[in-house]
Amino acid sequence: MAYLIPLFIAPAIFVLLLLIAQAGMERKNLALFASSYLFGFVAALPMIIAIYLVNTYWLVHVESLRRILFYGFILIGFLSELTKFLILRYKYMPNDHLTKPFDGVLFSVMVSMGFATLANIYFYFQWDYTDNLLTVLYAVPFANLLTGVILGFFVGMGKFRSGGSFDSLTGLLAAIFFNGFFSFCLFSQDYLLLAMVAAGTLIICIMLSVRSINTDVKSIM
Repeated sequence: MAYLIPLFIAPAIFVLLLLIAQAGMERKNLALFASSYLFGFVAALPMIIAIYLVNTYWLVHVESLRRILFYGFILIGFLSELTKFLILRYKYMPNDHLTKPFDGVLFSVMVSMGFATLANIYFYFQWDYTDNLLTVLYAVPFANLLTGVILGFFVGMGKFRSGGSFDSLTGLLAAIFFNGFFSFCLFSQDYLLLAMVAAGTLIICIMLSVRSINTDVKSIM
């Protein structure tokens, strides 16, 4: 039963954000907002397929430093953030209903929660890289929440700035780095380092969120 609880964290955050957004969004915009959670499932598929294929036909054990780095930063960090970025940047950000930088954060977090929901279900059944599955299941939604804020901040700012491509690329690279680092800590089972990095990233995310909320679109155009 304890292993099932973390599977509901990402869906719970989705429902909470939807309830909060309901107070300030029109029904059409709310449907668009909710759909980003479902597209998060789509974003998770390339990573899940890649991990399955690599684990089945190539690397059965993740023990050496090179393999941990490959799994953490390439299979998980790069693939997951790239697919989330593509959906956020090209599916949602061009929409005229996204009118402020913080919308980028909100939609990015929703995509990330959809991603985390499906990823956690997969890991629940297939994770055999380390012994502490429970830590992994709790870490996945919170790690994706944090990287979602980072990615959404830069992509959201990039929508309204002339040099938006640079902002978007910065957000993608930063999200890949942090996601890869979280994954590295999980594979290496360095939970103290994981906690320290998570705490520092949380502070960064709070600062970015506040800045995004307080940013006047006219001042950055």
